[in-house]
Amino acid sequence: MSAEPSQALRDGRYVITRALGEGAQGHTLEAVDKRVGKLVAIKRFQIRGASSWKGVELAEREARVLASLAHPSLPAYIDHFEEDGALYLVMEKIDGESLGAMRRRRAVLGRDEIVRFLRDASGVLDYLHGRAPPVIHRDIKPNNVIRRPDGSFAIVDFGAVRDRLRPEGGSTVVGTFGYMAPEQFQGRALPASDVYAVGATALCLLTGEEPENLPHRGLAIDVPAALGGRADPRLVRALSAMLEPDPDRRAARIAPLLAELG
Repeated sequence: MSAEPSQALRDGRYVITRALGEGAQGHTLEAVDKRVGKLVAIKRFQIRGASSWKGVELAEREARVLASLAHPSLPAYIDHFEEDGALYLVMEKIDGESLGAMRRRRAVLGRDEIVRFLRDASGVLDYLHGRAPPVIHRDIKPNNVIRRPDGSFAIVDFGAVRDRLRPEGGSTVVGTFGYMAPEQFQGRALPASDVYAVGATALCLLTGEEPENLPHRGLAIDVPAALGGRADPRLVRALSAMLEPDPDRRAARIAPLLAELG
């Protein structure tokens, strides 16, 4: 059960204004932070009666990881607390429209907007993957990318994040079909898995089609066929490198590809 509009949390500090969305890990709410007079986003995870401790573990991990991050293209951590059998994670509310919402109204992005998205995503991934140990988002997709009013892009929702490498295996399969790199189906999420997800998101917004509906050659999305003969060949090469099924052959970073795109 989600919080109702006008409900107050944290001794009245946060006043819920509306629901923003619902995911596998919990509800996302909009609220006013009365202390600073700004809108914030709050994720609510039901702990009491939770069907699995895995969901609680992911919620606690998301709060811990977000609290350790500081990047202009990521939501800033504000607070987290437990109240009435639920865990609440409070973060900056990023203004703009999600790429998922754009998809639902059948909008597509042009080449220059896609290059801007790749540039912003490159900065985020270099920051996350450069931490020790690397932070792997594991669920980059249109719903988790917001285009701000100034045209820049932010990546949100760290509900699937992993911040500890598990070389012995046994990791849970987390992600979204179509945007997950093949190795994620084996429970092996790598930094290159996020590169794949960014490429799949970019291709989806260029074509207006979900990745699984695009032409394939074997396990690989056929990027030239998906984009057609009029596409910029440099962009075709960049996205093909990001969407290589074999993580050992896939582009490990987006930044070197941007140099070619100009």
